[in-house]
Amino acid sequence: MTWEKVFLDHDQLRPVWRFFLSVGLIFTAYVVTMMIVGEVLRSVNPFWAHLLFLTALLGVCKLMTAIFDRKPLGSVGLAFHGRWGRELGLGLGLGAAMILAVALLERVVGLGSFAWSGLSSSSALREVAYYGAFLVLAAANEELLFRGYPFQRLVESIGSVGAVALSSAVFGLGHLANPGHTWISAANTALVGIPLAVAYLRTRALWMPIAIHFSWNFIQGIVLGLPVSGYHFPGLFKPWVSGVAWLTGAAYGPEGGLLATGVIVAATAYLLLSERIHISEEMRALVFGPASCRPAPQNVEVSSPASADEAEGSLN
Repeated sequence: MTWEKVFLDHDQLRPVWRFFLSVGLIFTAYVVTMMIVGEVLRSVNPFWAHLLFLTALLGVCKLMTAIFDRKPLGSVGLAFHGRWGRELGLGLGLGAAMILAVALLERVVGLGSFAWSGLSSSSALREVAYYGAFLVLAAANEELLFRGYPFQRLVESIGSVGAVALSSAVFGLGHLANPGHTWISAANTALVGIPLAVAYLRTRALWMPIAIHFSWNFIQGIVLGLPVSGYHFPGLFKPWVSGVAWLTGAAYGPEGGLLATGVIVAATAYLLLSERIHISEEMRALVFGPASCRPAPQNVEVSSPASADEAEGSLN
């Protein structure tokens, strides 16, 4: 094998090298973002850091898709295709249902209760608007990082199962620096990376994973007042949670307890099996090429195949 074949496939940089290149560019974008926030803006407000980093991430994705993939930015999963609104709405509903199910379990077994925090209507609206926008940015950033361009090239390189396992493990380990973390919280955070990845792989779009991620965090932190991966927000309700930390998550939040584990597994099963979730014809053409435009199969599409026939045979 020649050096050219090591790096190129049909005159394109191989997916594995595009993966490593995108990771390097994203790391550089992160460092530059932190320098701008710290030295230029001299602000510790995380909202601006998330906004600048999202802009940088989109720039990296645009560079990679235009130069190396020869596709538009929308191919990374942000195209406004015919089903994007449905995917967004389903994701918002699923994320809310997941965290509300955890809160209901805490309430039923006597480990948690919730009461209105006493915020005035004007204060509540301000909190919802500001922290809602902040959490949208945070969810978009994390999904672009862990289910975006690098993950998508990893799927092409090592297959969907390996890519999901690796990205989810890194997702969980990346949260070990959060306040109140435990190994259970890391395992659960890694576990929740699986349904988020499945949501992308079945639709080849990021609208549903971003919506699930945002809705879970928003209901958990801003509505119920529970910690979000160790961070506290001024919630509309004031929670009282008792019991052992390995069950409720304690200071880390519900993701750190085993009550959330069953809910995450159930959500994963739904995302894998639901016939309501499938790739749109527009995204099929954008990701796999016009030749793959045929009626969407009912089985899960979670690989990044070289042909339409392989696309329809994945995870049958």
